[in-house]
Amino acid sequence: MTGGEGAVAEVVADWCEAAGLEVELREVRPGRPNVVARWETGRRPIQLLTGHLDTVPVGADWTRDPYGAEVEGGRLYGRGACDMKGGLAAMLGAVFDLRWHGLEPAGGLLLAAVVGEEEDSAGTIALLEDGLEADRAILGEPTNLELVRSNRGLVNYSLAVTGASAHASSPELGRNAIVAASHIVLELEALAGRLAQDPHPTLGPPNLTVGTIHGGTRPYVVPDRCVVEVDRRVNPGESAETVRAELEDVVSKVRARLPWLVVEPDFGWEYLPFELEEGHPLVRALSLALGEVGIEPRIGAWRAASDAGFLAVRAGIPTLLFGPGHIEAAHRPDEFLELAQVETARDVYSRLLLGR
Repeated sequence: MTGGEGAVAEVVADWCEAAGLEVELREVRPGRPNVVARWETGRRPIQLLTGHLDTVPVGADWTRDPYGAEVEGGRLYGRGACDMKGGLAAMLGAVFDLRWHGLEPAGGLLLAAVVGEEEDSAGTIALLEDGLEADRAILGEPTNLELVRSNRGLVNYSLAVTGASAHASSPELGRNAIVAASHIVLELEALAGRLAQDPHPTLGPPNLTVGTIHGGTRPYVVPDRCVVEVDRRVNPGESAETVRAELEDVVSKVRARLPWLVVEPDFGWEYLPFELEEGHPLVRALSLALGEVGIEPRIGAWRAASDAGFLAVRAGIPTLLFGPGHIEAAHRPDEFLELAQVETARDVYSRLLLGR
């Protein structure tokens, strides 16, 4: 899982070498390397095929060995099978397919298997900091073989509300941090209602969820601290700055009622939203590749977040999501991958690389 990608990186690097690629292991954190493999042709465009090595923790309620790679009924079961070893396997399979048939990509190929996507996107950010050069990118997330040209982003933050403790027999001598936090929660809920009235054409409305609230020590003590954690999903056109501004407005409204209010926001990692126009050449190229393997292209959007925004927004690389697997099967007990989809994705990647 995230933080322990070293062993799987070595395996992927070995397969890349077996496929005849030039391979580097670039350490992002101690014992956590990105795998960067190249097929140099001296031609453009340079195609980036990428995906992440890490997984979420296993969790409870599995009925199969989460590390057993059990195959039954055309499905492979295991943590990370869907999210997203299937995409990486299909990408490597495409390279082997071209080698087997004595073919070369129309342009250069960069295959990157990165660490840390499930936590802070450290691997993809390290690629950008290393001066990543690519003309277009495919991120092999489990899209159920749908061509995904946009996804939402994510901003998580916590709010530490400070009050003053007192004996519960004289609550007027204190400042109740939980009560103050409840005012903030209600204002955030009102904000969520307003956000729901502004849908994106394909992604729907942005949304806000108050996920946790923690405060107090004993029922007979006026609580002097309460922490609220919030999940804010952002659409293209929104950013962390958007979220900060709306939060400042929320706090101002509560402070008008509770002048003593003290709030310390702590913003976590930001996943960037992205959107590639439907008429972009990369959309047409991937649609053509799908058609060549007998699949009617389905163009859609992802309400989840991914690393695509860093590639598309920060690096300016036209990016799409496309890969085998159902996102609904990810992060759950008995995660699975339909092996037939891996073969189909391999064929699509092969044709995309050939530029035909």
